[in-house]
Amino acid sequence: MLLFTWLLIALLFALLGWSLRRYREQTMRQIRLQKALREATVELHHIEQTRHKAETDRENAADRLRGYLQLLDTLINTIPNPIYFKDQDGVYQGCNKVFASQILGLTRDRIIGARPQSLPEQIPADLAAAYQHQEMIAAQKECHHAFEAPVLCADGTRREFLFSMAPFEPSGGGGVVAVLSDLTEKNRAAEVRLQKEKLEGVLETAGGVCHEFNQPLQALSGYMEILALKLAGNDPVLGYLNKASEQITRMGDITAKLQRITHYETMIYADKSRIIDLHKSARSATPDSAG
Repeated sequence: MLLFTWLLIALLFALLGWSLRRYREQTMRQIRLQKALREATVELHHIEQTRHKAETDRENAADRLRGYLQLLDTLINTIPNPIYFKDQDGVYQGCNKVFASQILGLTRDRIIGARPQSLPEQIPADLAAAYQHQEMIAAQKECHHAFEAPVLCADGTRREFLFSMAPFEPSGGGGVVAVLSDLTEKNRAAEVRLQKEKLEGVLETAGGVCHEFNQPLQALSGYMEILALKLAGNDPVLGYLNKASEQITRMGDITAKLQRITHYETMIYADKSRIIDLHKSARSATPDSAG
């Protein structure tokens, strides 16, 4: 009986030790789980903060990009020169309002995505081909390229423009941007200045010729009159003298026209050169006669 009691007590202590060990193991497991849960919570919180920061940065970057694009659009629309840019296939990717309204006479939404060949009323085929050729040159040079060319404006007039082109790399491939400067008035002023310079040269030459010719012509005319007085009325030489006098008078008329030159106008001479058209360049001697 005593042995049984001791065995029972030992069994109870063994069960108690096993229970305590299991309790400690479960407690340690729970502690580890709680620690892992706390670490996972912290990590999740960190991930959420990182995600939130990344989203905020993306939104800020998108806002900055939108602001930059708005600034760029405002900038190119503030510039008074027509501006456009195309991709490597010659498709309009953008332009400012001046180019849209004054050059093509269209809204920008009708221009963007179109090719010059699809706008024949706004850009004649010959001009479209010339522009495309120059754009290819600019792309191949990979640097600034400039040329002058006529442009059919929205009001139907053709004006002279300087195209300043440069290649750029948009997303998806290369392209070219062009800024147009109207040279029409400048070229006209240069032409007027050139004509004025030519006229001044002609007037100086004409003045010198008249000065040098008039005195010999007057002397020659006087000698002809003296010879005519010395000949008899039936002398056949008088006929030659009269014809010579007519040529002297004609030469006098030419010097008179030289003195009446008011503008510079030329004509074709001998089918290969140009000379001043004296009759058109000299003002009329009488109000109703043609110059």
